[in-house]
Amino acid sequence: MLIELLLLLITLTIAYSLLINKIRGLPPGPPPLPLMGNMRSFDDPMDHTLLRWSKKYGPVFTVWMPGPTVVIADYQILQDSIVKQGDVFGDKSNPVNQMKMLVEGEYGLVQNANHMWKEQRRFALHSLKEIGFLSTSLQESAKSYAQKIVAEWKKEGAEGKPIDVTQNLMYGVANLIWQLAFGRTLNFGDPMLNEVEGEVYKFFVGMAHPCVLFLDVFPQIEFLDSLFGYPIQNLKTAHTNCMNIMHKELDITAKTLNYDEEPRCYADSFFIEIKRREEKGEDTGNFTRHQLARATLDMWSAGFDTTVTSLKFAIHYLMSYPEAQRKMQKEIDEKIGQRQITMEDQKILPYCMAAIVEVQRTANIAEINFTRLTNQEVVIGGHRIPENTAILPQFPSVHVDPEIFERPDYFCPERHINDAGEFVKDPRITPFSMGKRACLGEGLARMELFIFLTTFVQHCSFSSPTLIPPALKTIRGLTRSPEPYNVKVSARF
Repeated sequence: MLIELLLLLITLTIAYSLLINKIRGLPPGPPPLPLMGNMRSFDDPMDHTLLRWSKKYGPVFTVWMPGPTVVIADYQILQDSIVKQGDVFGDKSNPVNQMKMLVEGEYGLVQNANHMWKEQRRFALHSLKEIGFLSTSLQESAKSYAQKIVAEWKKEGAEGKPIDVTQNLMYGVANLIWQLAFGRTLNFGDPMLNEVEGEVYKFFVGMAHPCVLFLDVFPQIEFLDSLFGYPIQNLKTAHTNCMNIMHKELDITAKTLNYDEEPRCYADSFFIEIKRREEKGEDTGNFTRHQLARATLDMWSAGFDTTVTSLKFAIHYLMSYPEAQRKMQKEIDEKIGQRQITMEDQKILPYCMAAIVEVQRTANIAEINFTRLTNQEVVIGGHRIPENTAILPQFPSVHVDPEIFERPDYFCPERHINDAGEFVKDPRITPFSMGKRACLGEGLARMELFIFLTTFVQHCSFSSPTLIPPALKTIRGLTRSPEPYNVKVSARF
């Protein structure tokens, strides 16, 4: 009897794995297991795993994570669907139960609820523009912080001492975000920046834990948290600590806010909007203190972590590919000299622009994109997809496709330079995603990467402390970042 039950269970599992996509009217894909879906296959980097599956099952296929998600891993199909039919894919497929249990609901600017995302995104864009987002003054701040970072590195790296560049990168980038979010800056070395960075890091790593990923389809796993080392409780704690820091900063902003003057920052604009609605007797709706705290946390975690991580990858690449570094320095020496670099210099620094784009392509810090949700039936790549289906616009896998980029793991800025020596933008490289849910801070991130990296290369040379440069090892969470490494920083003048 036991053997018969076991055989029946195996038969049902095989039948489920082979037939579930067809029964649900979904594209083919790797056979999922009941409850677990395809989660056991996610140990390898997701961008490579999903690319491999796209070659086997087609550019549009289904993956269970652990719920069903239709993946698009072809650039042209992504353009035809996510970009050209943006309204159909505007909603996000948020892990609702997970968000309620871990972070008190779907708030903020990244994983906010679908009924509020347009309003909050529109308000954020308007308020950031109002306070001088990408203004000349903000560029001047970026140039100032880049110079401060260089000065610190020259002191720390004196006499050839290898250093870890992370700390100073963190202070420079963080202050730009802090200024936009809260209207004030912090001193280099302020322990609070380390505190919030540490908590955000724990949060990012924790969100990728298998127990956390299972919460949305099997919420009872929370009761087994202790068996796995308390990943769920640790994530809740990290989020609470992050929110406490945001609320303390908002208290400081609120105490110094003058409602009769122009807003200094995003938080000012938000507080002013709340007061405007209250004075008119209107419902404040989604303009709550909790939403503001979550939004500033998203500004910090998305705007800070991705830029610092990109710069850490960039310096490792320059250390490992010294010829690329020399070409950047030669171009800067000939076109700029020792004056400060500005955003207007992008057009006369084609090799530097190519190097930055190649950093974004090879680093591929987001292995997997955020999922969208179809709000109507739609045809994608010849497959009829039902309404309310989770969609993964997998732009990151395009970046590592050897059919598009020869030896995709090889850092080669020359890929983006034509025969005339001009920088050629490749539309297939989309580190900030595309469509109506593209990254809110793309302009700021591009400005930071250009000003910071070109200033670093202008003033410093980066070399390996050992004969053979250290291997580029990464830490995986919500984003991929380099493991700590040391580099020799030499002043050029």
